[in-house]
Amino acid sequence: MTDKDGIMARRNFLKLAALAAGGAASLGAVGEASAVRARKAAREPASPIYLALNMSKVANRPDSFKLMKKVGPKVCITTATHPGFVGFQANLQTGILPLAGRYGGGKVHMERELNPVGNYQYTMWKSWRDHDDFHLKQFKRVFELCGSCLSMVVEGPWEPVYRVVKAKMTQIRSMGDITKLADDLRRGKKFVRFANPRRCVSLAPHTVKPGRERAFEKGVVDTLEAVSDSTGFLGYMVLKQIGVCALGSFMLDPKSMAQSLMTLGANPPDNPQPLFKTPEAMPHPPEYLVHTEWDSPEMAQLGFAKVLVNHRIRRIHDQGVMAHLIRGPYIMFFNPMMEEPGWRDYLK
Repeated sequence: MTDKDGIMARRNFLKLAALAAGGAASLGAVGEASAVRARKAAREPASPIYLALNMSKVANRPDSFKLMKKVGPKVCITTATHPGFVGFQANLQTGILPLAGRYGGGKVHMERELNPVGNYQYTMWKSWRDHDDFHLKQFKRVFELCGSCLSMVVEGPWEPVYRVVKAKMTQIRSMGDITKLADDLRRGKKFVRFANPRRCVSLAPHTVKPGRERAFEKGVVDTLEAVSDSTGFLGYMVLKQIGVCALGSFMLDPKSMAQSLMTLGANPPDNPQPLFKTPEAMPHPPEYLVHTEWDSPEMAQLGFAKVLVNHRIRRIHDQGVMAHLIRGPYIMFFNPMMEEPGWRDYLK
């Protein structure tokens, strides 16, 4: 070996040593950050129920919807067998709210234009741990069912988990529920609403400045209460993300991930392990999701417009919501395709 070769070898060794040290430090920092997030998630207030939102984008074509109708009920039946399950709601995106022309390429009705289309499926649980346990114990069935849907999936799944900060929801009623209506009135219920086949769910993600969570939560609740007397308003939930379910997002350990790519769903990984724990994925800055329901997308558009044209509500929204944001709001409209509404009884 020449002197020059020796110098180069030492340089390469020092570079590798530096990279290794840097990598170890980075891994330590990541691990420390995950631990901090897990501790923060553990300090979150208890919630009457926890909501897991399985998000995916699917190809907007007839065979996708045929496949949804075939596989969706089987997934629902499988989920409902697990302890802690209290209900679900499956939502398919139909459009967005292009408020004041901010999103010029969007419309309230985009059932044909959206491609891929958002497929947002809620499952509700007594505890987020019940949800994690479900994915662990029913992994093989879910893997097979989801594997049979890969032909329509463009993006996802990703499954954040939320606690309920505040809710003003009502059981679904129809004009024919005379007996139930009479019981509601007898018990002095102040918030009684009817639903129709055009019922719309709107979802608005918000990223909030760190340290402003309490101010934002108060401001968004004040805004929703001010909007709640709008024609067609059916209820709201303010949801705070406390983490992400790794198994529900198919974020598996590397070996299991490789095995999952060797099959279409008939041969699940041997011993799948989640890549991270749910609380470790608690987002920073904090993420919120505002869920509202309306008689129709058109009614929702009229109601949301009050944050711009009603002086009192605009002041509440500007000072209580907009002043605390990093990102948002971006309001999406969905059609609730299927639902087991028992979860609503927990939000009183």
